[in-house]
Amino acid sequence: MELARRGYSVTGVDLSGYMLAVARERAEARGVDIRFLEGDMREPLAGERFDLVLNLFTSFGYFADEPDDRRVATAAATMLDPGGRLLIELINGERVMKNFQEREWFTVGDAAVMERRWLDRGSRRMTVERTVDRNGGDATSVHVVRLYGRQELVALLATAGFAQVRLFGDWDGSPATADALQIIAVASS
Repeated sequence: MELARRGYSVTGVDLSGYMLAVARERAEARGVDIRFLEGDMREPLAGERFDLVLNLFTSFGYFADEPDDRRVATAAATMLDPGGRLLIELINGERVMKNFQEREWFTVGDAAVMERRWLDRGSRRMTVERTVDRNGGDATSVHVVRLYGRQELVALLATAGFAQVRLFGDWDGSPATADALQIIAVASS
């Protein structure tokens, strides 16, 4: 929404009609103009071209089959205008594998969050059970994410058609090391 607030033309895509409705409501409340489309990120949007495709907040790696992750990257490459870029931000799998924690408590605003985690080192998949307690009511969700390391991510993006991939360890432009909290990949053809 920040990009739309700054005057950029923004298109938001999600498979969930419910999440699109939530996003539309938030955009309207903030007075920003964003086009929302229902779609599967594994498939290019017919007739759509973009200067930039963003995949943020570790939204990459949730499909059960690794080829689906490649399809996501390939779909992004297909929709980019010449000179366009794909930006992916995800948790640094190397760091998680090295410093795995089974449990963690933290707060987000007025909510207490407890995560229980299970790591399958062979498949590099982490299962996370997240319980959010807000004002005495709690909700629990479970998700599984594939943990990508730097070399693995660069190789996947290369197979999707990206010739150049720059990696960063944070939004400040610091290097992507094995100990960086996240990996931010900027890929171009």
